[in-house]
Amino acid sequence: MAERLNFNITFDGKEENVTGIYADLVKYDILRARNNFPKREDSDFLFMALVAYAALVRVGKVSSNTKVEDFLNTLEAIEPVEEEGAEADFQPESTE
Repeated sequence: MAERLNFNITFDGKEENVTGIYADLVKYDILRARNNFPKREDSDFLFMALVAYAALVRVGKVSSNTKVEDFLNTLEAIEPVEEEGAEADFQPESTE
């Protein structure tokens, strides 16, 4: 998996570019287990949203008091941004 996951995200009327790091992937695992969310293989979009949430909390752009569900309810758009030469296996698989 890529070390850094970059996203353009729109939430609560704000647009941000956020970079998820390993710590955010660990937080994703914790949040997924705590909330009984589906595994990444079954929910690529939720994976991206939770990693972005963890990164935004880590850098202080979302309050650490914001509940995951509240954040998800404000999520308007999320798009992975591929860096040149970076492995981008976090993008949703095609359903074709």
